[in-house]
Amino acid sequence: MRLLTAGLVIKRDGLRVEAEQCCQELARHILVEKHDGAEWPAFLQWLKQTQPHILLVDVLCLQEAMEERVREVQARSPESMIIAVHHTADSKMILEGMRAGLDEYFYPPLAKSLRGILERKIDQHTKSQFLTTSDRKTIAFLSAKGGCGGTTVACHTARELGRRMNQAGTHHVLLADLDLTGGNVRFLMRSKTPMSILDAMESARGLDVANWNRMISNGHPGLEVISAPAEGRPRSPEQREVERVLNFARTRYQWTVLDLGCCLTPYNLGILDSINELYLVASPDVLALFQVKQILGELQEHKFPPERIRLILNRSVEYEDKVVAQEAQKTLGITAYYSLPNDYSGLTEAYANGSLLSEQSPLGQTISAMTSKISGIDDQNDGVQRQGPWYRKFRMARG
Repeated sequence: MRLLTAGLVIKRDGLRVEAEQCCQELARHILVEKHDGAEWPAFLQWLKQTQPHILLVDVLCLQEAMEERVREVQARSPESMIIAVHHTADSKMILEGMRAGLDEYFYPPLAKSLRGILERKIDQHTKSQFLTTSDRKTIAFLSAKGGCGGTTVACHTARELGRRMNQAGTHHVLLADLDLTGGNVRFLMRSKTPMSILDAMESARGLDVANWNRMISNGHPGLEVISAPAEGRPRSPEQREVERVLNFARTRYQWTVLDLGCCLTPYNLGILDSINELYLVASPDVLALFQVKQILGELQEHKFPPERIRLILNRSVEYEDKVVAQEAQKTLGITAYYSLPNDYSGLTEAYANGSLLSEQSPLGQTISAMTSKISGIDDQNDGVQRQGPWYRKFRMARG
């Protein structure tokens, strides 16, 4: 994975040493490129070749013609974040720099302000790398309203993905419960550790494999689980804390499955920036479909790409499956990605016994088929060719 590049063009020794020390503390994530800035044309040529993500530039290099020089920098490296550094907080120069187009203006001590900016850019850069250039995927399940079964679908889909990864023998899958106030993944997956994803968020800066292994549970082939807090009303984490945990997870897992709970909130809206696909789970009733319409509107307002949204109709029957799919297409402007049968009694019995639903049940088989569609990987142990929808099996059995 490509490291974040920081360009240092700082003439004064004291400022340069402070900036270098801050970058050195994050050396695992940052590649530092330097230029003395003595000759402006040579600097512009270096900048065009280097294209740093962050450019730290001494005000002495700009102050002769601030606006013109910032414009030249932006023209050579339009994606660079430009941070001017100076030995003092000169209000006139700060105002002139902001008007010219500087992103930030720092003065000693640099450590706190500069480290905060660098960490935020590292998080954004890592996330962007995984979402755009990596074969590792993060998918999320969101219930249109409470009781639609989003957590159930997330848990069973994660189990199926884990089994496929285990068959391949190369990677694992992570199931993460991000519903911090009402998450049920801990109960459904029988998590064995009292620690939670909130503990991971609070220690994200120092998160390593040893700490991570204390926070996860397993019990299904190829699948590891990190749960929401077991009790209490936890604080709402900052988006940067969530991103750091997800970035760490992407380095370890081929697939990361998130349970976002139900309904859109400012908290899980921020998480959507870190996922590849959103699976919206709704039951085929009027209230649930109304909530789907509301959620789709909110997603559109926040410019979430519609091609990354998948609608799953849970607890369908044959007649509803056809009618609701048509209505969803007409009213919501979205086709149903998959329809899942109603197996309330089977789920109740399985949960009472402390397990997930049998893979051989109608719902288990349908989720397995859906998982193959999501991942593009078939279950190697599945030798049965399914010739038609799940509801035809019920009809044949009754006949």
